Amino acid sequence: MNRVLVISSDTVDKNMGGMGVRYWEISKSLAKHCQVTLAVPNQTELSTDSLQVVSFDLMKGDLRQWATDSKVIILQGAVLHFHPYLRELGVPLVVDLYDPSLLEGLVWHDHDDWNTWLPAYEEYLRVQIELLRAGDFFFCASERQRDYWLGWLHALKRINPHTFRDDPTFRKLIDVVSFGLPMDEPIHQKAVLKGVLPEICSTDRVILWAGGLWDWLDPLTVIRAMAELVPTHPELKLYFLGTKHPNSVLTGMTMPHKAIQLSKELGLYGKHIFFGDWTPYEDRADYLLEADLSIVAHTEHLETHFSFRTRILDCIWARLPLVVTSGDLMSDWVVSYNLGQVVSPLNVPAMSEAIIKVLSAGRQAFNASFENARNALVWDQVISPLLTFCLRPNPAPDKKHYLTETERMAQAKDAFLSQVVTEKDAFLNQVIQSKDAFLNQVIQSKDAFVEQVIKEKDDFWKNIIMEKDAQLERQMSENAALQQRVNANDQELARLYSYRFVRAYIKVRRFLGWDR
Repeated sequence: MNRVLVISSDTVDKNMGGMGVRYWEISKSLAKHCQVTLAVPNQTELSTDSLQVVSFDLMKGDLRQWATDSKVIILQGAVLHFHPYLRELGVPLVVDLYDPSLLEGLVWHDHDDWNTWLPAYEEYLRVQIELLRAGDFFFCASERQRDYWLGWLHALKRINPHTFRDDPTFRKLIDVVSFGLPMDEPIHQKAVLKGVLPEICSTDRVILWAGGLWDWLDPLTVIRAMAELVPTHPELKLYFLGTKHPNSVLTGMTMPHKAIQLSKELGLYGKHIFFGDWTPYEDRADYLLEADLSIVAHTEHLETHFSFRTRILDCIWARLPLVVTSGDLMSDWVVSYNLGQVVSPLNVPAMSEAIIKVLSAGRQAFNASFENARNALVWDQVISPLLTFCLRPNPAPDKKHYLTETERMAQAKDAFLSQVVTEKDAFLNQVIQSKDAFLNQVIQSKDAFVEQVIKEKDDFWKNIIMEKDAQLERQMSENAALQQRVNANDQELARLYSYRFVRAYIKVRRFLGWDR
């Protein structure tokens, strides 16, 4: 069995949102055919014998111990952003594009300051592009979404000759894996609303908002419709399943406060409208089976067109009739399968009329219609494209064949810089050669000049020395002659002195009379 690592970026626990539910159910269905490890960014109480559930730190943890031995890695959201090493392991990456988060973010952060929102949007955009470039296989929740993502993939060069030759339908690159339904029937285990909440009695008609209160949804129109209906239909009670998402990262939603505030202003809060914190996944059947109607509304914007309201699948599972606003895929389902009523966005009178119409018909009137939808949406069936890839995983055929725009620009820049460096080196070599030749010429000229100066100086001093020597010889000759003259004079003087001495002696003798 191929080892598959499924990485959830959202909380997977008893209390979890649609993304957590999706990864829990996909992992369980894949585990019937593969050896599955589900990595979740939280400590969880959920466990099952069919797969391994492990916890990791989304922002700074390490998934290598589970990823290295896997044949397939399934991920979504910011997982690859925080764990970029996953793309270097050589393991095919499967990217879940079920949640068009950039479109949700446009609504969610619309009230933010530009200085905060624009840099954040750029970061979200970069994270999304990273995923689309790295993936070997992609799956999304609907054909509408597939069209949306095919545009992205084409813009990022993932629609190309290689992927076309591999499969001209591009189903091998991106296919649809919608949200699914459990195989088993929902079971009512305990009373949770009627007769439990003091304000909701067993004869009341409960309208269930079966998901969270996100900023891109419109509970306010439903609350205003309740204000119109309650005076003539006091038995109507509206219950919101969740206002606080179990994932603490998903904060900053303004819609819960707006919905609560409006229900208080209309005098319905705690009397006809109720807000739950969050309903555990394993308890959802109790609420779905006690309710008489489920309702989901949104305004008209781009997120609506590409959305996939996952909690509506729970209503289909429980055969709970629906009132929804038009514009999304689910409203098309409601019409095509006859699951309830569809109204235009922000239309309070139409919303009120649809609620009464569906409640008047009763749940039993829609049972047969729900069977067709249920049979097409069980988890084991909807994961078929994903299972096919997991059983025979392959890297995308276009990997490393096409440059991204940044890589192309970098390559062109490198080529330009290489040319500049080459030309600069050639110019410098020419300058150096010219300089060396000039210096050699200067040095040769200097050496020749110095040699000439030295020779001239040597000749000059040689002549001076010769003249000096000649002068010395002449002087020495003159000195010798002079010496001879001196010697002659000395002899003459000696003779004269001797003669004079004799004469003086004779005179003295005579004077003294020695000769007498």
